[in-house]
Amino acid sequence: MVFSSWLYVFFLLITVLLYWNLPHRFRVPLLLVASYVFYMSWSPPFGLIYAPVIFGDSAYFYFLSVAMVKWPKYKKHLLIFGITTELMLLAYFKYANFFAQSIEAMLTAMNLPAYHFETHTFLPLAISFTNFILISYLVDIYRGTEKPDTFVRFSTYVAFFPHLIAGPIVRASELLHQFDSNPAFKWENVVKGIHKFCTGLFIKLFVADVIAVYVNMIYGNADLQGFNSSWVATYGFAIQIFCDFLGYTLMAQGSALLMGYTLPENFNAPYFAKNITDFWRRWHISLSRWLRDYLYIPLGGSRCSRFRTYLNLFITMGLGGLWHGASWNFVIWGLYQGLLLSLHKFCMYFKINRLIPGPVAVLLTFHLVCIGWVFFRAQTLEQALHMIGTMLNPMEMATVAHEIVNAVESGTESLDLTSALFIILMFFLMHWLIRTYRDKISSPLLKDCAIAVGYFALIYFGLTMSPQTQQFIYFQF
Repeated sequence: MVFSSWLYVFFLLITVLLYWNLPHRFRVPLLLVASYVFYMSWSPPFGLIYAPVIFGDSAYFYFLSVAMVKWPKYKKHLLIFGITTELMLLAYFKYANFFAQSIEAMLTAMNLPAYHFETHTFLPLAISFTNFILISYLVDIYRGTEKPDTFVRFSTYVAFFPHLIAGPIVRASELLHQFDSNPAFKWENVVKGIHKFCTGLFIKLFVADVIAVYVNMIYGNADLQGFNSSWVATYGFAIQIFCDFLGYTLMAQGSALLMGYTLPENFNAPYFAKNITDFWRRWHISLSRWLRDYLYIPLGGSRCSRFRTYLNLFITMGLGGLWHGASWNFVIWGLYQGLLLSLHKFCMYFKINRLIPGPVAVLLTFHLVCIGWVFFRAQTLEQALHMIGTMLNPMEMATVAHEIVNAVESGTESLDLTSALFIILMFFLMHWLIRTYRDKISSPLLKDCAIAVGYFALIYFGLTMSPQTQQFIYFQF
């Protein structure tokens, strides 16, 4: 049941109508049942198998949280045991084959005997996101910032269908306590919820999915691409993944708001960031905060030596990359982010960053992020290295620069370069409009029309292929 389907719209409508017509004491149990119906609808055979995994995992962590409060002298042992077993569960379902194949490849490269191992498990949908939610909850119980709630409310918080599949990664303080508040029905929330949902649907279907066709075409023949097409595909994917994830987040927020619940923001104009640290404060905000509060700071954060701070950044972002998928591409993408964050801290220490003008810093950050997206999007490490090698080839860059000069002098244009530059220009313009005017335009219709005009211009000029519905990118994680 995809958010951008009529089946989900029907499911959401029925759930919302039942929710507001039931007495308060039955509303949260309804959401729990609806969330598991939503979860099992993705693939009924596997849903029936793995829904008990998510439910059992929730029950297990609820028991640990209660035990921590009841036997406080054992809470550290319970915390370690809970996190360890949860990570083992994730490792079995998501990383067993990856680790086994990596070890096998290493032993083979060393001319040592290697045993081929492969599991045939089906990765439970949303296990990565529920993993983060459960661990953060247990840590909060350990720290004393949260107290155990009822099992029904806790299970609903974990499985709440708007955020279940791809976030935002919601903390207990951001959602669980809303179940106690008995939100009153407000037409204002309904209007805002529909507005958010429709805006997200538009961005997903008419921007992300249209661009995906073009990006998939280039990455499907990556070995044949040159400088121009590689950069156009990279710019395209940068826009695609942002619009895809932003569209999902808006639809999730809109779905929750129809029932009176507020989910946290997940994006804040990330491509306007002036440095990579600023980017991670704006991109996938719920993930960035989780990595900061539950991994980076416990490792020591920036309260230690510079070398240790850089190491903490590498560990945090490397594990963050591995969380995205069982592939060396994701690990390298994470380590690359750690390298950029370390370099930014280094530049701040020597005040080098002050020498770079704001607009230049924005463009530089955007292109550094784009290079990282190549590892994120490519199917293999070889494909990613080939694309980046083509994009950063000095000879290719010099040739293209010469072509641009000749085109300007002769009045001719390069379609690939013109399309790429127009896509970037229009996207940054829409990015700026959303950031600047989203809270200043009182009319949702006017706001949608302003954004829609820009997006349609982008689609019409640069990407004229008809949209084909694509799965949300973050569903695979």
